Amino acid sequence: MEEGDRKTYGLANTAHTEIAQSLPLPSLPIGFGATSQGLSLFEENEHAARLQGARDAAIMSKAGKIAELLANTDSSYITLKDETSIPPVVAEPGSLAAAVLKFNPQAFSCRFSAPLKAEVPKAKSQPSSFAARTGPLQNSEDHEEQSTVKKPRLKRKHQHDADHQGKEKRAADSGRRELKQNGITSGICELLNEFLERSDTHGDPDGEEEGTTLSLQEMKSISEEITSLHAKAAVSKIPSERLIKLLNFLDRHVRHAHLKEIDEGDDVESDNFEIVMTALEAVQVTLMIMSSPKMPKQIYKEEVIDRIIEFTRYQIVHSVFTAYDPLYRQVHKNGGDEDEVDEEEEDEGKRGRRKSRSGKAKKLTSSRVSTAVSIVLHKLCSILALLKDLLSVEKLLDSTILQLMKTVLGTFGVDNIQLLQLKAIGVASMVFNIYPQHQTVMIDELLSMLWKLPSSKKNLRTYHLPEEEHKQIQMLVALLLQLVQCSVALPELRTGQEKASTDTRKCFEPAVSICNYFWRNVFQRWAVPKAQEGSDVKLVMENLVLDLLATINVPEFPAASLLLQVLCVLLLGPAGVKSKDVPVRVSAIDILGQIAAHLKRDTVAYSKDNLWILQETQEGPSSFAKDVCTSCGHSKANKFILRCDSCKRWFHGDCVGVTGQDLIGRGWFCHCCLCRNQLASFDPGSSGKSHDTYKVPEDGAVIVQQILLNFLRETDSGDNVSFFARRFYLCLWYGYDPQGLQSLAFYHWRWGSKAPHQDFGITSNAISRDIIVRITRALGQQRPLARGFDRILERLLASLQENASNPRAKALKAVSAIVEVDPGVLADERVQKAVEGRFMDSAISVREAAMELVGRHIVSRPDVAIKYFDRLSERIMDTGVSVRKRVIKILRDFCLLAGGFPKATDACIRVISRINDDEASIQDLVCKTFYELWFEEHPGQQTQFVADGSIVPSEIAERVQQIVDVLKSLPNHQPIVMIIKRSLTLDFIPQGSKTAAPTNISQAAVRNRCELMCKYLMECILKAEETSEDSEVQALPYVSALHAFCIVDPTLCAPASDPSRFAVTLQPYLKTLADNRDIAQLLQSIVYVIDTVLPLLRRPPQNLVEELERDLRQLIVRYSFLTVVHACIKCLASLTKISSKKGVVFDFLVRQFYKVLESWQNSEMIQEKPVSVKLHTVFPDNVFMLQNILRSLFCLGLFVRYGAELIDGMNDHDVTMDSVLNLYTHYLQSEDFEVKVKALQAAGFVFLARPDFMMNESIGKVLGDSLISKADTRLKMQTLRNFYEYLLDVEKQMGLANAKDGESRDATTAVPIAAGAGDSNICGGIIQLHWDRILERCLDKDEQVRQAAIKVVDAVLRQGLVHPMTCVPQLIALEVDQQEGISKLAHRLLSNLNDKYPSFFETRLGDGLQLSFTFIQTGATHASRVKNKVDQNEAAFARAGISRIYKLIRGSRNSRNKFLASVVRKFDWITSQASTSFLMYCTEILVSLPFNLLEEPLYLIFAINRILQVRAGDLEASIKAEFQQEPLCGLMKQTAPDATEEGTSIQVPQEVLKHLQVQSDGAVALSLLLKMKRHLKITFCLDDARCQAFQPSDPVKSAEVVSRQAAKDFDCTDIFAKQPENVAEVVQRYQLFKSLLKADTMDYSAYAPPASTRKRGRSSAAADGLYQGNGHVGSKLRRKSAPPAPASDDDGDPDAQEEHGRTPSKRRKGKSRKP
Repeated sequence: MEEGDRKTYGLANTAHTEIAQSLPLPSLPIGFGATSQGLSLFEENEHAARLQGARDAAIMSKAGKIAELLANTDSSYITLKDETSIPPVVAEPGSLAAAVLKFNPQAFSCRFSAPLKAEVPKAKSQPSSFAARTGPLQNSEDHEEQSTVKKPRLKRKHQHDADHQGKEKRAADSGRRELKQNGITSGICELLNEFLERSDTHGDPDGEEEGTTLSLQEMKSISEEITSLHAKAAVSKIPSERLIKLLNFLDRHVRHAHLKEIDEGDDVESDNFEIVMTALEAVQVTLMIMSSPKMPKQIYKEEVIDRIIEFTRYQIVHSVFTAYDPLYRQVHKNGGDEDEVDEEEEDEGKRGRRKSRSGKAKKLTSSRVSTAVSIVLHKLCSILALLKDLLSVEKLLDSTILQLMKTVLGTFGVDNIQLLQLKAIGVASMVFNIYPQHQTVMIDELLSMLWKLPSSKKNLRTYHLPEEEHKQIQMLVALLLQLVQCSVALPELRTGQEKASTDTRKCFEPAVSICNYFWRNVFQRWAVPKAQEGSDVKLVMENLVLDLLATINVPEFPAASLLLQVLCVLLLGPAGVKSKDVPVRVSAIDILGQIAAHLKRDTVAYSKDNLWILQETQEGPSSFAKDVCTSCGHSKANKFILRCDSCKRWFHGDCVGVTGQDLIGRGWFCHCCLCRNQLASFDPGSSGKSHDTYKVPEDGAVIVQQILLNFLRETDSGDNVSFFARRFYLCLWYGYDPQGLQSLAFYHWRWGSKAPHQDFGITSNAISRDIIVRITRALGQQRPLARGFDRILERLLASLQENASNPRAKALKAVSAIVEVDPGVLADERVQKAVEGRFMDSAISVREAAMELVGRHIVSRPDVAIKYFDRLSERIMDTGVSVRKRVIKILRDFCLLAGGFPKATDACIRVISRINDDEASIQDLVCKTFYELWFEEHPGQQTQFVADGSIVPSEIAERVQQIVDVLKSLPNHQPIVMIIKRSLTLDFIPQGSKTAAPTNISQAAVRNRCELMCKYLMECILKAEETSEDSEVQALPYVSALHAFCIVDPTLCAPASDPSRFAVTLQPYLKTLADNRDIAQLLQSIVYVIDTVLPLLRRPPQNLVEELERDLRQLIVRYSFLTVVHACIKCLASLTKISSKKGVVFDFLVRQFYKVLESWQNSEMIQEKPVSVKLHTVFPDNVFMLQNILRSLFCLGLFVRYGAELIDGMNDHDVTMDSVLNLYTHYLQSEDFEVKVKALQAAGFVFLARPDFMMNESIGKVLGDSLISKADTRLKMQTLRNFYEYLLDVEKQMGLANAKDGESRDATTAVPIAAGAGDSNICGGIIQLHWDRILERCLDKDEQVRQAAIKVVDAVLRQGLVHPMTCVPQLIALEVDQQEGISKLAHRLLSNLNDKYPSFFETRLGDGLQLSFTFIQTGATHASRVKNKVDQNEAAFARAGISRIYKLIRGSRNSRNKFLASVVRKFDWITSQASTSFLMYCTEILVSLPFNLLEEPLYLIFAINRILQVRAGDLEASIKAEFQQEPLCGLMKQTAPDATEEGTSIQVPQEVLKHLQVQSDGAVALSLLLKMKRHLKITFCLDDARCQAFQPSDPVKSAEVVSRQAAKDFDCTDIFAKQPENVAEVVQRYQLFKSLLKADTMDYSAYAPPASTRKRGRSSAAADGLYQGNGHVGSKLRRKSAPPAPASDDDGDPDAQEEHGRTPSKRRKGKSRKP
């Protein structure tokens, strides 16, 4: 695009009407076609085409338009060598050309139009202060003349001839111009003479009085004439007398249109339209005259200017605003005043930002506005542009400026008038620049408009950024930016005698002050938000910041960085992140985070930017590769390439906008070299000042700055945006120039310097806007805002330590935004320390946000991942479910890194530790994670095998090795088993997608991969045997992994091609002679694999069977580890079942073990004394014999468990199941403890095979005796294990039965059998027989016994063998267990019971509370009790457990009320007879419950008052009556010490003492209720009135959330826990009860914290005067207002209507209390 096109088509925020005048004519020579017959520019027939004359407005208007269009035609692109080389056009008299020449004698002359300038012409005479303020605006022409631009070089001879010819032509032209000087204004003078003569006959000769007015067409003809003269700067040629008369005549038209406006019904033919448009044309002509240069001072009349501004304001408001804004239309069209609109908008601004306009009057869009209004609108735009020019010419009064300012700023409150708003911005900027005394007022008005803008506005951003696609900002933000930019100016150059300020930054201080003033006013509104207004102010701030960030790299708006800089300074202070208001701190952190993220984004982009201009400035000229473009870095290829003559760099022609035809054989310079030459042309002595010693900086930054300045000068569109931007840049750079005042002349020179040209006469092609934006971004890195990034980051990191959770979460989000731009920030030690600190935050949301921050970006930086791994992996044990999930996902991403993660195995171990998590979703996530890591087949992966001949891919081998490494670190293979099992079934996939075809394919693929893994494990086992001497130890992890696969699916180890392969390969390992733990584990795994594979073999090899029988027999008889013996017996039983022989080895071993046990049973010595005693005394190898008996008991039990049917089929009638039962019955009754324990263990194996044996009377008695509290712990543990294994076996059988039933019917319709396999009656009967003993063991003192017992309870409840409510009290008691596993399991069971049976669950809560107290008292939880009080640690743990139970029922109002009422009823000593220690325990529990609604403590007080109303008065009267009898009479009247001393010596009958003890216990119970009531009122700020107003039947008020005060912990140390032993102790309890009753009459404020720590309420002085002065006053007042007390109610109905807050003792009639 050429330069002329850029200045027309490339204009932003302009309309067609503005740029039409600047459109160039076709690129043809001047005069081309002037005499052509086809164009018909000249008429042949002079008489037929004669014009009507100067008075014919229509013909004159056409000629005027053509003349104006020709005058504004830019012919600079024609590249003429000499403008006089084209002969002038000769027009025939009377032709159209002659008419055109009459308007403009220079219309057809060759004239170079200067580029559109932003400089404002200098006024003819201005005050010195006004001239000083305009600064460079006035001196721009002088600087342009001083700029040094290289001229084309010509040969001397040709140059001499040209100079000679030029002198002759210039002399001739000057003569002609003198002759035509009077002809320039002749047309307008003739026209004015006629119009003024016409008006003189009807009015004042000067035109001031009312007289004849012109028509619209006649006024347009005057406007066209003046426009033509204004374009040629020839208005000053008109005589001043004529001008004054013309202005008065035009003013008459303005006065004639006073209070005229365009209504909705007016069109272009209406009278109103013609009058208004005529006046507007008159205003336009007046302003063109006044804004022309070199005008006489007499024409600037204040009243005329004021009238013009007032008329313009009136038309803008009444003609334009009313058409576009329904609010203005409603006010003005109904006879209202404009001030009403301002007042209404001001009120709306105070109440909050307007959401929408009036609902009755809908907003009109631009398409519905009439043509008349559109024409008026465009004319007003032209008037505002002329007003801007007038401001630079004439100094106006302050009142006029204020009126003008109000006019232009009012345009920003109306929509769809963007063009008018753009012109208003220009006027406001000029006012702001010239009149600094009004800057504060303008900022205030801007802020007022900002608050009035509707917050729900759709098209909020209507200002288009220059040449930025889809980027817009708010109009008010654009205005703010330009106001800040036009507030600075370079200091004037002074002579040596004048002293200049040495502080170079003072020229930039006005902009800083304005920014500071603006933001401080915003903060005043922001810091004190009120309801809806608070959110609106926050929205305004967010929109402001977004717009400023959008313009921070736009070259035309450098003030955006300064505004953000001042904003950040204020946000970092007390008004922002250090504010006392939490919402303000949160918003400040949010804004700082957005700014910091944008700054970091620019920094990263700058560091990655390889722009050749920036590289050259940083690195300096050096050698460059030939035929390689410096701009794009590509080679020459087939493109045109050229070299800079200065720096010798190579460039593609396309990259720098040059073609081969442009060179013309001359040299070419790149942009950097051109700017370097431009700066080198600066002459310090040319300024005439004392700065000739100044040297231009040689660093590259100055060159880059100059490139930016040249771009802004070339792209100046005439709206002063680029003009003020250039001046702002120069002031900014001058303020930070290290050479200080000496550089002032240099910066003034840069202001006037024009863009350089190439030597061959072609203007240097402008750099693309993208490059300029990148340059602006690079220069911005040196500004204070970018350098302050570290300070912002430090403040955000410090905000992570906030006490409130919201600021911490917002700060973490802000840091996350920064990290998202540059993940390398995480490597910063400060960031790492701060983020890791949030891993341990108290708020789950903050911890989750910290995990999200790290997990989102750490995967791309493995080096950073290592730093965070340890602290991050620890949070996999976090209490928050979402946090644990996020950690698992992060660790999974670690393991999936392409290059491998060094700690992948550790990550897998961490993840697999959550396989048994309480949350099912986490279990699914863990399984899904390992499915992706180990079993998922990644598409597109090349298959590489482990070794030659192997069928296992290397990728499978790597995953198997990782499984083995993980298994080494686990205590057992159970987690691996679960992972494999769920991966094969894919049960973690949602149920709806399981039936899909891809899922079935995935299952087959997983099974195939598992088979390959098993094969590779077998290869590793064999490889370990070949390569290592200690082959068994090396093969152990691989065998364990194979064991895990085999547990899940034995067919994985029995391939179809050779099912016995694994068994045959592993069988030789059974011959090992080593006897240690590792070998035992190896043998156990091998035996299990063989055992599971044997049933899959149809015909096992006979040699394999024989070898296995021999090896298993040796292991059973001789191996010391019983786990191996167990596995061998099971394997032998399986082998016997499939063997062709009749189980010779099996039968032999059974007989041998049976005979050993039977022989000792029949021995009389064994029957007389314990086995161990006789063995030690009779036989020399007695120890061996004892172990032989123990081994026999163990092995025979296992043979019965796995081969009961084989024993039944034995031919030996001596060995039967009944004989085995009798044998074990005998040993179960043995006096030897070791034998008895081993017999009980073996009997458990027998019971698994024959459950009916447990119904045997003798067996039942043995089992029952082993579960009593006095039994040995080992016996209790073994019995509970037997029950648990039996229940698990039943569940297994039930699962097999369901699986078989599922083959024939749908599994969802099958009802599971409770005990499985048809033994439901037997299983249920066995459990119910011992159920009470099992529940007793749940509260056993031994922790292991309790854990075993609750596992049995879990299995029983799972199978539904007993009524679930029978175990609720025990489970509640276990909630207070200090063993975390037990309390968690108990809570899970209670939660399930509450979900299934909520009504039953509520009825047992009170019993459970009682049992929990008993559980603590027995010392089962290791509670160390002190006198009168449970230990604080134990009580705290108990409160936590009961609080968890309360949370289960808190959601139901009825349930929680029943629970609270049932606990409070225990304080009724007459019906409950609870101990004082238990009541103290209940009190501590109640006051610590996690109340969520205010209704909960209110209901608790309600229940307490019911007990007090029913019992307190009677108790007080009863005790007083007792003390009125002898010998206690008079004791109550004495002081406390005397009564105690005398009461100790008084002897009373035992019956009286017992009666007093009962009453004393009641007084203690009520005293606890009174103390609890007072504590609740203080903690929850409940006064008597609030308590009295509460009724249980009131609707639930969810908005009343509990607000706990910082009150002291509940203290009941003054309560006597022991029962009184004498009368003195009774007196003490009674006096405490009386004091608490008296205190109950006082309001809570007497006990509340000081006023500084709580809200203002009733003063303590008022409370003292009302209650303490007379205890009866409050009671009497309440007695009068309260309803009568209901009858005594002992049933504890929670819905009963009761009175609250009234002292019970005051309700007794006929009795008076003595003080």
